[in-house]
Order: sequence, then C-alpha cells, then structure tokens
Amino acid sequence: MTPSPARTHLLAATIALAAVALWSALSPPGANDVAGGDEGYYGTMARNVLADPRQLVSPSLSPLGPPGDKPPFYPALLALAVRLLGPTAAALRWPSLLFSGVVIWATAALAMRAAGAWAGLAAAAFLACLPWFADSARVANAEIPLTAFGMIALVLLAGGPVTARRALAAGAMLGLAFLCKLWLVALVALPAVALLVPAPAGASPRESRRGLLLLIAGAAVVGALQLLAVAIVAPRDLGHWLSIYFRFSLASRVGGEGFTPEWIRPPHYYLAALGRAFVLLLPLVAVGAWSAARRFREPAPRAILVGALGVVPLSLFRVKAGIYLFPIVPAWAMLAALGFAAVRAARPRVALTLGLLAAAGGLAREVQRLPQRYHDPGYREVAAALAPHVADAPIARTSYLAPEAPAFDYYLFRTGRYWGTPIAPWSPDRLAAIAADTSLRAFIVDPAQRLYGGWPDSATVAWLERDTREVTGAIERDAGRRIEVRVFVRR
Repeated sequence: MTPSPARTHLLAATIALAAVALWSALSPPGANDVAGGDEGYYGTMARNVLADPRQLVSPSLSPLGPPGDKPPFYPALLALAVRLLGPTAAALRWPSLLFSGVVIWATAALAMRAAGAWAGLAAAAFLACLPWFADSARVANAEIPLTAFGMIALVLLAGGPVTARRALAAGAMLGLAFLCKLWLVALVALPAVALLVPAPAGASPRESRRGLLLLIAGAAVVGALQLLAVAIVAPRDLGHWLSIYFRFSLASRVGGEGFTPEWIRPPHYYLAALGRAFVLLLPLVAVGAWSAARRFREPAPRAILVGALGVVPLSLFRVKAGIYLFPIVPAWAMLAALGFAAVRAARPRVALTLGLLAAAGGLAREVQRLPQRYHDPGYREVAAALAPHVADAPIARTSYLAPEAPAFDYYLFRTGRYWGTPIAPWSPDRLAAIAADTSLRAFIVDPAQRLYGGWPDSATVAWLERDTREVTGAIERDAGRRIEVRVFVRR
C-alpha cells in the first residue's frame, strides 16, 4: 500500500523529529566545548547582536570589534537562541539540529515529487541514518541553515504550478540562504534554476522565464538587504563588505589567497569524502543517478542530479572544508532514494534488503559514534574561573591570550587573541611586549601543542610560572576533573 502525499509528509516529519531527538540524546548539544573556529566566531557575533543592534548590520568576529567577513542572518538567528538559553554551547547547536530536521523533511518532499512516496520516505530514512550528516548536524555552522532555506526553496518550486507567489517566496529563501554563507548558495540555487529551465510539463517557455525572473528578483532583493542596510547605517563599512561579497567570499576560495595551508586540499577531496559517507548506499546512488539522467527532462529528477553534481565545481576550489559538502549531501541521499524506487519497481525484496541494510548500518554507527566527546578540553570551566579577572576589562580590547581564542571570546564576551597562527607565527621577541602589556589579564597555554592558535616558547612559559599565578589546579578541583590546558593570571 502506497501512503498518500499527506501521510508521506507526516511520516517524513516524524522521521526528522525522531532523528533530532536521537541525536540530541546521544550527543547533548552542550556536551562538548565550543570550538574555537566558526562556532566561536558565530557565537561571538550572536552576542554582539544582543549587545549592540548596529552589529546586526555590520557584524564583527570579535566582541564589539571591527567588521568581519561573515554575513549577519545566521548570527541573528543564533542571537535568539543565546537570548533564550544563555551563552552556552547548547544555544549555538540547537538551531543546527532543528535546521537539520527541516532538511530531512524537505529532502523527503523533493524525492517524493521525483519518484513517489516510497522514494520520499527512503530519502528521509537514508539521510537521518547517515553518520556523516548526524555528526555535522550537531555543530554550529552556517552551511546548515543555508541548506535548510535552499531545500525549502526547492520544495516550493517543485510542489505544484510555479505561480508568481511561489517563485518570489523561493527566491526569498535563496536570499536568506545567501545571507547565511554568501558564495555557497550556488549549490542550492542551481538546482532551483533546474526546476524551472527547461519549462516543466504544462508550462509554456514564457511562464518558465517569468518564474525564473521572479526567482532571481526575490533572491536579489533579500540578498541585498545587508548591503542596503550598511549603506544607510554604516556607510564607511560599505567598501569592506563589497570586498567581502565580491572578492574574499568567492575569488579567494578559488585560488586560496589568504588561507593557511590546512585549507588547501586536492581535487579528489570531496569525492573521497562522499564515497566514505555513502559507502553503504553507493549501489543505490549509482542506480539513482542513472535513473535521474534518463529522466533529465523532468524537473525534479533534473534538479536532484544537478544538486548532486555540485560536487564537481566545488572540487575546483583550492580551499576545501568537509562542512561545505552539507548542501550537496541531501541530493546524494535523494539519488539513493531514486535508486531504491527504481530497484523496488523490478525487485521489491532486493530494494528493501539494500535499504534496510544501509539504514541499519548507518544507525548503528551513529549510536556508536555520537556519544564520543569530540571537543572537551575544559573551556567552560576555564571561562567561568577567568570571568572575574576580565570582568572590568574593555570589551573590545585584548585581555588574554589563548588557543582557540574565539571560543573564549564567546564564553567571556571579552577579546582575546591567539599565541600564533601560520599567518602570524609566535615569535620569542613578543615576550617582552606581553610582559609589559598589563591589559593582558590571563594566559591559557596548550601544553600538548595540538590546539589551533599556537603556544608560547619555553622562555615565556618560564616567565608565566615565575611572574604570574597558575590557577589550573583550582579550576580542576572545582570541576572535579582534569583539563587539557594550563591557565595563568596576573598576580
């Protein structure tokens, strides 16, 4: 018996909610410290929005600092969570879990449009049981809401006749996606265009062109809102943001300019990552890709195939990060679902066996993997102990040195800086300047020398041990456990 469309949507939503509940039970959003890269930056941006509404227009990566390089919409969403839950790790990660649930539902809706109810339910199950997706969903990153808004746009365009209202609404969703992660919106915008061009069955080329123009108009109007607001509220920052939009956001990632070596990956990096992530589903992905290619004249299969092939242009960028795959992974899950539907038409038992094995294997891996702590060096305990020492420090002035400084920026809402980075490495000559700078109140050292942000040389550690007060032991006694860093404060 084939479920009705309404029941399929309900079942897909149930799968999405069950996945979010399982992931949050296995790996509570507050179980791991905020990581000092994007999580710390986005968390700090959210606190900036709460502290000064002007930061919503021209947001900074540091506490009440100068304009940064990330657009404002995702930090604004996080600000609501931080307002409700406080400056915690959970406040940053709950939105990711919820947006990931939306992605699961939308993936099912589009797959159902392409190949029927069972394909929609298979797409939801495959994505919910994909360990890569579950692991990514528990981290604060702008790629997750970008994908959610992009998938909603695709569902709007594929859900029926493309009226002016649907096209404008879908364009607005793409505009919001753009304001989450700028350049990466292309990975969801191209499938949206593929739903309209060539003209779907029953629509004239004129109607298709009108829908495309309205889609572009909606995206352009919403996507330009930040630049318009900057021009009105902070016109001196406009040149900076124009450079971010049209140079750093895209061009720098193509060539790698301004990025440290760990961001530069070989061309096969993404395909290898997708192969590992979908290892249990690769036979169904291959069948689904063939099925979508044969049905390329149909809008939904064409959009799914275009979305999955986004990995090709993405691989041409020298700058690569695993999370950039997030907008592409749902399309691969939909290809697997199309493959499931194609096999089910000829061999129902074979399709059921392949689908159940892949889902069960992925689910078993999630249950094993998610409870493992992936980042718990003790930052929360350190931040709680340091808060009184920096409470009266000017928010925007550097008051401590630390590895993964953006994480402490978020917890403390005071500005810190790294000991050193590949671009600005630690120099022994800095010891005299650090010792003389009494605005520096605290010093966090990574004795294992593995956390991003560098570490001081032995002479500086000797100075810390001699002329400052170590509070590591007190923090560990209060926490009831060992922490992975050493902490010093001015006497």
